[in-house]
Amino acid sequence: MPDYTFEVANTAVVRSVREKEPSDFRFEIESFQALVNSAVRTKSDSIESSEFNAGGYSWVIVIYPNGNKKDNGAGHVSLYLRLVNKPTGGSSVDASFMFFILDKERETYITIHDGKARKFDSGHLEWGISQALPVAAFHDAKNGLLVYDSCSFGAEVYVVNNTATFARLSLVQKETSRTTTWPVYDFSLLRNETYSPIFPIEDRPWRLCLYPKGNLKGQGRYLSLYLCLDDATDLTGGRKLYVECVLSVRDQRSGSEYQKPVGFWFDMYKDRHGFDDFLPLAELNNPQKGYKANDTVIIEATINEMFLLTEIS
Repeated sequence: MPDYTFEVANTAVVRSVREKEPSDFRFEIESFQALVNSAVRTKSDSIESSEFNAGGYSWVIVIYPNGNKKDNGAGHVSLYLRLVNKPTGGSSVDASFMFFILDKERETYITIHDGKARKFDSGHLEWGISQALPVAAFHDAKNGLLVYDSCSFGAEVYVVNNTATFARLSLVQKETSRTTTWPVYDFSLLRNETYSPIFPIEDRPWRLCLYPKGNLKGQGRYLSLYLCLDDATDLTGGRKLYVECVLSVRDQRSGSEYQKPVGFWFDMYKDRHGFDDFLPLAELNNPQKGYKANDTVIIEATINEMFLLTEIS
């Protein structure tokens, strides 16, 4: 079994295992020890990959097989990412990255990263992890990382674009809770969906809608009840309205209510929210209950809070 619980001083580095190969670049090294010996002879201490593109920029992986001693990497394999395109005019590239080492025995990858986004600029073109893993663990045959003097590294680079959209969620209901009462007369005569009169809250027109015999999954078994925004034409381009409300049917005998508190997002494409299965018809028609009296059902909607989500840019 491999030993991936490497003891290193840098505890901020995260190591895990995954099956999926790196999406941006793989770097296969054959005759690894010969390359290491050559690096030692030339006093370069490092091995560089070919260039690869990620996020619209060119990069190389820089590997220190015996550690970058100038960065506290002695005794470890050190891995770095270098930006090839040198930024000009004071510009920079913000990116986070993840390194990969192939476990050839199990065909999985060790992933290594520190979860940080780095600023690559003309003064700092290279960032990395000096203590990626111990040299002894890399050479240990049971870990499958160096097999027949061959190994494979990889990288994924995530460039942070400064084109993020800014949105604001603000409270728009200036008053306390608003309750609307809708007495539905001659209830037993209703056959199809029925709408309440329009009631305004915060300059928006609202209605209640009920299906006396149920709708969709509630058909034939439940009273279906919905809150409807009668005009949602301004809720486009990322604008949404969040409504926290309570829908209820009043028990006219006891004065209590059968209610369901909920929160809904309204926009141009979703202007009706509620319950297909609000109240069982067996409960509604039970003469021992007071939900229907003199063939009248009293529906109420209490809107507690309302928030508007607006995309600024």
